[in-house]
Amino acid sequence: MKKVKIKLDNISVGYQIETVIEDLSIEIEEGQFTGIFGHNGAGKTTLLCAINGLAKIKKGRVFINDIEFNIFTQNLLRRTIGYVPQTIDIDPKLPVLAEEVILMGRYGKLGLFHFPGEKEKKLLNEISSLLEIEHILKKPFGKLSGGERKRILIARALLKEPEILLLDEIFAYLDFRMTDKISREIKEIHKNKGVTILLVSHDVEIIKKLCERVIWMEEGKIIFDGKKEEFIKKFEAKNGIN
Repeated sequence: MKKVKIKLDNISVGYQIETVIEDLSIEIEEGQFTGIFGHNGAGKTTLLCAINGLAKIKKGRVFINDIEFNIFTQNLLRRTIGYVPQTIDIDPKLPVLAEEVILMGRYGKLGLFHFPGEKEKKLLNEISSLLEIEHILKKPFGKLSGGERKRILIARALLKEPEILLLDEIFAYLDFRMTDKISREIKEIHKNKGVTILLVSHDVEIIKKLCERVIWMEEGKIIFDGKKEEFIKKFEAKNGIN
């Protein structure tokens, strides 16, 4: 029996006075590739933020590796998580280079006053080649296109060598060729390293291509949770697809 990697115990999550997710419980097994499917406003991004400690948990508890996520454990647990947000806003005038943004993903593991060494530089080179971003590493992050920023954020998450990958609409702004390339590489990472992956997407084709298990959300609630094959049947039936 596989270990439970992520456990959400009857959580309610929101921002200020709004509650987006209410009384939701999920267990994600170690090494599982789970798709979080739903339309805009379904609560998919909020769910990832709850797991990563970036949303207010109004009720319930979040566990990573059987350790409760709270103010005392958050730094330790975030070292195990690589997170690619859907968007990131940054002042175009801010002089932070793309390479520096990627390296930020490693600082949690290195610890205070420790700087990237040969291992990090080698890994950075490998990931940069994989994502075809070598030519933009020295460019200001704020001046990059949407697709370039997305690849930089994916590189930052991978440089962390995480146990858990939280991927929020990572194929937005990417062309077909790069989407296909990154899809294949993420599948390889999952297969070879056993990383636990949660992939948020509103694109049913992406979910079908990559995920083993699918959690379908609507209005902050789970309307389906099961194997990909069963999800496809339910989705096609609901949308009148023969």
